[in-house]
Amino acid sequence: MAKRHSNKSGDLESLFLRLEELVLANSGENEFEVVFKLVVAKLWDERCGKESRFTAYSDHTTTYRNITTLLQEAERAWNGVLEGDITPGLTPEHLQICVEVLTFHRLSGTSFQVFDAFFEFLVSRGAKGVKGQFFTPRHVIELCVRMLGPKPTDSILDPACGSGGFLVHAFNHVRTEYQLSGKALQDYASMKLWGFDMDSRAIRVARALMVLAGDGRTNIVRLNSLLKPETGGLFAAGLQRSGFEDSGSTLTIEDLTRSRLRNHKGFDIILTNPPFAGEVRERQVMDEYDLSVGRQRIERDILFVERCVELLRPGGRMAIVLPHNKFAVDSATYVRTWLLRKTHILAVVGLGRNTFLPHTHQKASVLFLQKRIAGGAVDLNQEVFFAISERDGKNSKGQPLLRRGAENQDSPWFRLDHDFEEILEGFKVYREARQTQEGD
Repeated sequence: MAKRHSNKSGDLESLFLRLEELVLANSGENEFEVVFKLVVAKLWDERCGKESRFTAYSDHTTTYRNITTLLQEAERAWNGVLEGDITPGLTPEHLQICVEVLTFHRLSGTSFQVFDAFFEFLVSRGAKGVKGQFFTPRHVIELCVRMLGPKPTDSILDPACGSGGFLVHAFNHVRTEYQLSGKALQDYASMKLWGFDMDSRAIRVARALMVLAGDGRTNIVRLNSLLKPETGGLFAAGLQRSGFEDSGSTLTIEDLTRSRLRNHKGFDIILTNPPFAGEVRERQVMDEYDLSVGRQRIERDILFVERCVELLRPGGRMAIVLPHNKFAVDSATYVRTWLLRKTHILAVVGLGRNTFLPHTHQKASVLFLQKRIAGGAVDLNQEVFFAISERDGKNSKGQPLLRRGAENQDSPWFRLDHDFEEILEGFKVYREARQTQEGD
């Protein structure tokens, strides 16, 4: 018999799953859409500071009307979080039942990790696995952010942002390390953080999480990051007919940065985990990339590698999660050679086989690099920091392995049993030694 989830005060994970059960029990609606709208309406009601309107009234039509009003207000205040149909998506009678479940819980002030995990669970129910897209474990994201150490002056991009994990962690890192608050924090979020993805649900989740973290949703946009201005402008109709441009837009990253940023010469930091699976065969797209010259088709993640290096400013740094075969197989030698000529490889961190479970057994590594300055000497025998994680924080079923005494920690970085802190410390020692040698 299937487990029926409880509705205990303070147990939000079980609450969200209970909401999903109620939505599925007597509705043909998409559970993500309905539960997402309920959470947004509840959050907006709590943020308003007025007498609560998120209440199950005796008359279910009054309940329906108030929830609809809350959703309309939330969309005006948090533009782009909902998009499209802003009605609750349930009959008044069914909505009444769901509101009753959520009414006595308070969501404001809840750690964004709880929302992050829940939204990841809902979105991953879709077809992301088929597309080779998997949410990056948050302790892996934290490792990437800590190794690159973003500053308030750094512009940060994730061209395959999904639910915005890299951006949220970068935002929290800068806020904590540099004690940003108020207008300075809002300016940083609105000017320095940029995220793009083709998945409409993931984009909305990213915007919602940035609202929870402290805003920054302005520059989270749905588009195909692999399209360049030349490709989109010249072949827009053909791309849409072929199905390659399934976001319905030929807007490019350059279009947005040129319109919103003055004297933009590239991003300071890129943090990303591009889709692993899929091939690109559209000639008009491939012709814009060096790594696809002379090929009839190319894996999508290889194009993302070149695109990301292109989007970095000279001297800019990047952390990118890639399948292990890109670091080892002979067929990818040309990619590695291209990278050595275009960038300084700073580090390679091999992730454990359980890292992406339960979604996939795909083994992956994180590549850290710095874009070369034009005219600089190229050393194909450069020294690189290598590390292999032996404790990835999960068991062979993808279930979290917790540190002793850390059950109540919100952050996966502190809660999970991993060895990333040792890798981070080793990288810092290595970099300090290199800087000393270079200084000599």
